[in-house]
Amino acid sequence: MSLSLTPAELALLRLTMLPGVGSTISHALLEDFDNHPERIFEATADELAQNPNIRPSLARLIRSEDSLRKAEEELRTLSERAAVGETITPLFYGEKGYPDYLLNCADSPLVLYVKGALPIDSPMIAIVGTRRCTTYAADVIERMIGRWAELRPDLVIVSGLAYGVDALAHRAAVKHGLRSVGVVAHGHYTLYPSRHRDLVAEMIHSGGGVVTEYGYHTRAFPQHFVLRNRIVAGMTRATVVVESARRGGALITAGLALDYGRSVFAVPGRIFDSTSEGCNRLLTDQRATCLTDPETLLEELSLLPEVSTKRQLPFAEEAERDEDPILAALQEAGALTLNDLSMRLGESPGILSGRLFELELSGKVRSLPGACYERTSR
Repeated sequence: MSLSLTPAELALLRLTMLPGVGSTISHALLEDFDNHPERIFEATADELAQNPNIRPSLARLIRSEDSLRKAEEELRTLSERAAVGETITPLFYGEKGYPDYLLNCADSPLVLYVKGALPIDSPMIAIVGTRRCTTYAADVIERMIGRWAELRPDLVIVSGLAYGVDALAHRAAVKHGLRSVGVVAHGHYTLYPSRHRDLVAEMIHSGGGVVTEYGYHTRAFPQHFVLRNRIVAGMTRATVVVESARRGGALITAGLALDYGRSVFAVPGRIFDSTSEGCNRLLTDQRATCLTDPETLLEELSLLPEVSTKRQLPFAEEAERDEDPILAALQEAGALTLNDLSMRLGESPGILSGRLFELELSGKVRSLPGACYERTSR
């Protein structure tokens, strides 16, 4: 098998091979060159230096052939793995197959490597939490996912394939016939933790897969785990926190989801349990919706078949008359946060976030830093 890329795809792959150029700088460069990544590597040093993030040494590195050599090596590796039955599909930012929700995040990865399948045609929900979870978390996850599977068998459960809550979520999804996607912090040459190989095989067999932004031979460095969390939060419509200490990766993921304007849910726990401190704090600070009933999430996200049409109808009717209440509110007040819109319009953040996403795709609204939204001139 030989992978054939367009000039734009090859340029995106090359950008990921440049040390010191992360997603934020890459997106700034794409904006500088009107979203034509191939032009970045055709630019002069002076043109590259127009971006304040590009130092002279980095401009020289971009203009060198080093990134091209590394990109070609990566493509050879993927072809070699495919030849022995290990198919890994690269998905490129802005191209077919790339998750729509992730596409609208300012720091989204330029390339995703997928083993198995990434079901972007179905609603994705993230479930995160502590590695040192209790039987309470296991009971909650079993109840939630079991009921979601009955009501929305197309739901996709996303997590990080770690021990504890992550593994429980993936296993419950497979058990109840839902597809599940794991986001890992390393290349596909390995799996961490290795104990989850059988679980991954079941996930892939059930129509899910494993996703990473890292090339095949990339090791699992500590900083990669935090970066991995933004994919979990950005790719999904909502993040559910099930047991979390006062600090930890689950709360980082919840914070990222809020920054992206997504819904966050937390399962309350006993005030004496350290594993519930994070969830209870999210609820106390009003940064998450209290989740005690599986249907609460589906209703908030307009995913309950019996209520989704009813809840979305006013928006749909007014949108047809070009009187969308969200657009009207943004026109009147300027940039607003999701919570501001919720208070103004009397709708839940879950319903509003879905409609905001549709308006972003149509170019009528754009997201700003700080989880704010503003109306465009269109």
